[in-house]
Amino acid sequence: MTNIKDVAKYLGISVSTVSRALNHYPDVSPTTKTQVMDAVQYLNYRPNAVAKGLIQKKTFTIGFMIPDITDPFFPALANAVEETLSVHGYQVVYGSTNRESEKEKQFIANAISRQFDGLIITPDVLDDEMIALISGLQMPVVFLRRRTPQGLNAPYIDVDHYHAASAAIRHLVTRGHQRIGFISLPVNSITGSERLRGYMDTMSAYGLMPEPVSIVEGGRTIDHGRAAMEKLNQRCPNLTAVFAANDLLAIGAMEWLHMHHIAVPDQISVMGFDNLEYASFQWIQLTTMEQPREEMGRKSALTLLKMMKDPKQSPVSELVEAKLIERKSILNLNAVPAGRS
Repeated sequence: MTNIKDVAKYLGISVSTVSRALNHYPDVSPTTKTQVMDAVQYLNYRPNAVAKGLIQKKTFTIGFMIPDITDPFFPALANAVEETLSVHGYQVVYGSTNRESEKEKQFIANAISRQFDGLIITPDVLDDEMIALISGLQMPVVFLRRRTPQGLNAPYIDVDHYHAASAAIRHLVTRGHQRIGFISLPVNSITGSERLRGYMDTMSAYGLMPEPVSIVEGGRTIDHGRAAMEKLNQRCPNLTAVFAANDLLAIGAMEWLHMHHIAVPDQISVMGFDNLEYASFQWIQLTTMEQPREEMGRKSALTLLKMMKDPKQSPVSELVEAKLIERKSILNLNAVPAGRS
């Protein structure tokens, strides 16, 4: 079986240089690193992960807890996390908790028993028991798309959902829309409550305080969006625009409108939040607020790497800016001839 000495002998370099190249030390030149990686592949050398872990007192395993693996928001996020960590020799273990408190706590317990080196988590339930469990961890933790609860010394990487929702409403209002409905995430959603608050405050700032009937709790899926749009249309048939708290809700709303021969955007405009891949489909062309998922995933992984390298450093949280993506689902009423709207 090939060992590290064979790789060093094949290349005519020292064993320590091969080791440093494999562990991505910055003092190894890119050329040498490439030569080492090519030799490792050619000689079919497989480092002994167990021995390496015992020497460095690491498992080279990171836990990544997500609320729902079927939610299309998370693949790009997870891919960025995994790609960033794999470069540094870490394996990612996923846990999809289906937004259930007990599954979230079980994942944390498993991380402890398996001695993970760190965690990136998106908890859906942050009750006292969960906070106490996290506070007792002897490993670094980064919150992703969740703000850190009071009492925990852990950084977060998130979007400013409030200001992003405010920007969405400003975009609609400056295009002449005043009767704007809102399809919300579930009432217990942490991010959803911030987006609702951004909608309410911005409408109020423009003197357009919405009535309760113009706000419908949707959920998270396309089916929820269809059902919510039906309710909204029954309650407020004179709306000129709808802001949905995520893209799936917006697409469901657009589907219901299409099924009932209500043209988007000529008769009603629709705006989403997330910029999922579906939003750019030719028959959808949804204007939306983009959450930069790759950037968020990468930043969370880099933050965790820094914490693992130096446990004494103070963790730094970061808000990533959401970006307006304009497509074809919003009509500019200011540019419409009088009488058409």
